[in-house]
Amino acid sequence: MTSNSEQPRGAVAWMASHPVAANLLMAALLLGGLFSAWNIKQEVFPEFSLDVVGISIPYPGASPEEIETGILMVTEDAVRGIDGVKKVTSSASEGRGSLSVEMLANADIERALQNVKNAVDRITTYPEDVERPTVSLLENRNKVVTLAILGPFDEQVLRDTAERVRDELSAREDITITRLADAKGLEIAVEVPTRTLRAYGITP
Repeated sequence: MTSNSEQPRGAVAWMASHPVAANLLMAALLLGGLFSAWNIKQEVFPEFSLDVVGISIPYPGASPEEIETGILMVTEDAVRGIDGVKKVTSSASEGRGSLSVEMLANADIERALQNVKNAVDRITTYPEDVERPTVSLLENRNKVVTLAILGPFDEQVLRDTAERVRDELSAREDITITRLADAKGLEIAVEVPTRTLRAYGITP
C-alpha cells in the first residue's frame, strides 16, 4: 500500500510542477530547431569523400604494356605496404596509368593520403618521359546538368565557347562547380621546312 504523502518523481513530474520552466524549455528547443533548419546546408546530390586515394600517372606515347611494367607494378609495390591500406587496384590505358588505393574503414584518411604522396614521391625508377603523378582523395560527385555545345565550327572555336560558358556558370553563386568534359587537349605544332634543316645539316 502506497502512502498518500509520496510525491511522483522524474522529469514529467518536475515539468508538471514547474509549467513556466517547461514552456521556456520547449520554446528554446523549437527556436533552436528552426535556426538549424534555416542554416543547414542543402544539396540535391550531396558530395562525400570515399576512403579511396587515386593516383594518376601520365606517360605520353607509352603503350598499356609499357605502363603496366614501367609504372603500375613499381607504384603498387611502393604503396601496398602503407599503414591502413586495404586493397590496391590499377589500370593501364594509352599514355596513362591509374591506381586506386582503398583504405581500411578506421584509417585516418588525411594521413593516409599524405603517406601515399610521400611513397610516390620517393619512387626514382620511373622512365624518363613519365610526367608528375597526381595523388588525390577521390570524391563522389553527381552531375545535375550536362550542357553540350555543338556547331559547324572548328574545334578551337567550340572549345573557346565552352570555356566562356563554363566561366560564366562558375561565377553564379547558386552553382557549386562546373567542369569542361570531352574536350581534346591543346597541342602546339612546330613545323620546320626540310630545306632549312638541310641547310644546317641537322635532322628533326
